[in-house]
Amino acid sequence: MLGDSAVELVHADRLAGGLQVLTQEGADVVLLDLSLPDSQGFETFEAAHAAAPAVPIVVLSGLDDQDLALRAVQDGAQDYLVKGQVDGGTIVRSMRYAIERQRLEAARQDLERQRDEFFTSVSHDLRTPVAAIKATIGVVLANEPSDLAPALHRLLTNIDLAADELTRMIEDLLEIARLQAGRVELYPTEVDLRDVITRAARPLEPLVLARRQTLDLLLPDEPVVLAVDALRFSRVVSNLVGNAQKYGREGSRIRVALERGEGEVCVSVTDDGPGIPRAEQDRVFERFYRAPRHADGPVGSGLGLPIARGLIELHGGRLSVESEPGHGSTFRIHLPPGKILHGVGDDYAGGARTTTPRAWDNADPLPRIQVNPGKRSVTPPGRWREPLERCGLPA
Repeated sequence: MLGDSAVELVHADRLAGGLQVLTQEGADVVLLDLSLPDSQGFETFEAAHAAAPAVPIVVLSGLDDQDLALRAVQDGAQDYLVKGQVDGGTIVRSMRYAIERQRLEAARQDLERQRDEFFTSVSHDLRTPVAAIKATIGVVLANEPSDLAPALHRLLTNIDLAADELTRMIEDLLEIARLQAGRVELYPTEVDLRDVITRAARPLEPLVLARRQTLDLLLPDEPVVLAVDALRFSRVVSNLVGNAQKYGREGSRIRVALERGEGEVCVSVTDDGPGIPRAEQDRVFERFYRAPRHADGPVGSGLGLPIARGLIELHGGRLSVESEPGHGSTFRIHLPPGKILHGVGDDYAGGARTTTPRAWDNADPLPRIQVNPGKRSVTPPGRWREPLERCGLPA
């Protein structure tokens, strides 16, 4: 119909009548005036878009409400036209292009859905063989003879590290799929955020030491008690510190600070790496996006920061970045007033569900630490207990 410029027009002079036509008869495209007798402004677009989200909408705007029209385009409208400045041919072209853009957008979303389903399926299928590799290499390392050649020991250790990396990548793929589908469930408990940060940073000590870097944890003397999902919040902090370690210069300093400001808690992670250009700073939070890097720079999966932002937003907070090329980057986690606990129970206004404290919360608090080249990482006792038990061997 629009292909040869012939248009079958159904007119409704009120929003209620137009919504009835949309729900009962459907339409190829909607030409929507934001000023109707029974609806004014942005609410007009919201109602039409909610009634038929798959139908492209072209907004008609008066000279005094172009800001509203632009907002509608940002929220899903395909185009806007200013009344009195268009003719019939312009309107037809705009509607034709709106239909095509909507079709392309639907195709893009379908491809993303198929991609997410593929990654989820593959990730689940990979879990079992990777777990088997991890368990097996754990048994081998736990029982290696004392006279094993150093080269062979290094090879076995590399297999163990590679299995850990594969496990992390699989978990990232599954987590991003859960976030996209809205299937992430948080289990908030009342924890001292100082302990969560310390526990998240400790496993990264060997990587920091390997590059002669220094990790400073700047934590307050008084407890900072929040209701958060400790495991997922730790994952966010670990990701940010890991990025700072990976992209920071060799021999550089990484700074992790916990600050309690007026009505909010802020966790910041600062490095002195190459920095992020301003044009790239929003894109680093997009799925699978990897900023341009130097030829010898590290390569990321493009999932860590999108997962981190998604998890922080589920906590009611936000994740931001400040950076200048050549001057490093600072990532900040901001939690709103409702997430801060001054006591227990009645003082918490965030509304999050509190569960029975887990082993994490009952553990002895860890001292605040400064990682430096003189500190060595010790393998925790019982590291291979779980893989040994899986294989039916004594731990």
